Parts: sequence; C-alpha cells; structure tokens
Amino acid sequence: MARPRDKEKPAQIIEAAFAVFGQIGYEATLISHIAGRAGISTGTIYTYFKDKKDLFRATAQDRWDRFLAQIGALADSREPAAIRLQRLIEIGFTSLKDALPLLRGMLFESSQMNLLQGNLERLYSLIEKIASEQQRPSQHAQDPRRRRALIKITVVGVLFSVALAEPANVDREIRILQRALAQRLSGD
Repeated sequence: MARPRDKEKPAQIIEAAFAVFGQIGYEATLISHIAGRAGISTGTIYTYFKDKKDLFRATAQDRWDRFLAQIGALADSREPAAIRLQRLIEIGFTSLKDALPLLRGMLFESSQMNLLQGNLERLYSLIEKIASEQQRPSQHAQDPRRRRALIKITVVGVLFSVALAEPANVDREIRILQRALAQRLSGD
C-alpha cells in the first residue's frame, strides 16, 4: 500500500537536501544522508522523489525560484534603477554564496547543466529590465542586443569565477567581483 503524502514533507526534504548537497556535494551525497538530516526514513524520500537526480533538480529549482522571486520583486520595485542595481549585486552575491554547492553541481555534473539554461534566461530578462531603466546616456542609447550580451557575459563570468575558486578563496573572489561590479555601476 502506498504511503500517504504529506504536503509539507517535500519542502522538509528539499531543505535537508540543500544542506547535505552543500556540505558534501552532489556526488558524495547519498539519499540516506538526506533522510538522516531530515529525520525521516530513506523510503519516505522515494515517496516524493524518484531518485537523487530528481531530488537535486527539485532542490536546485526551489533555490532558483526563491532567488528569481527576489530579483523579480526588485525589478518591479519603484526604487531608482541605480539603487535596484546595487541591491541586485548584494542579493546576487549573497544567494550565490549560499547556493554555491548547487551551482557547482549544475555546472560540473553534465546531467544537471540543463537546470541552468531556463533559469539564467529568466535572470537575464530581470536584470535587463532593471538595467534598461538606468538613466546614463551611454547606457540609454545602447543597443538592446549588446546590453543583453553584456549581461550574459557578466552573469556567466561571475558564476564560473566563483564556482571555480578554491574553497578557501571563495569569499575573496566574491568580494573582488562584487566590488568590481559596484564600481562599474557607479561609474568609477
């Protein structure tokens, strides 16, 4: 007989999975590790998720959805574009550091790379919405295709720079990139 489904259980499992994937990485993680962290049986996880790959995808998508909701609210905000761009940098780097193990899993596990594409396109569109409202003459007149390409190059460059940093250098890499982007936006 199938187990009854608890509507809150998937969120509990995803939170545990996020913590475990973050601590030991995708490859080293076993479903039993996640079950132990969640305080449930391994079989309970299989009630909600087909396998580790399915759980990783759900965990990564959950974090993307949370992050993109924050950026979407920021894009829709009535704050001046310059302030929203600064907040974008703050939120982006905080979220990047928090979700770095998932990002590495998406970037370096070939079966997980497709998780990035759609979410990155959504992110580019939100950043473009904020950036297009910046009132600098040089940016105002900029070709929208060129602006979109620059956004893509910047985002992918930041993601790979941080993901490839040695664990002991991640904080330093984030500070350098964050400072460089903030200076670029302020025109310094």
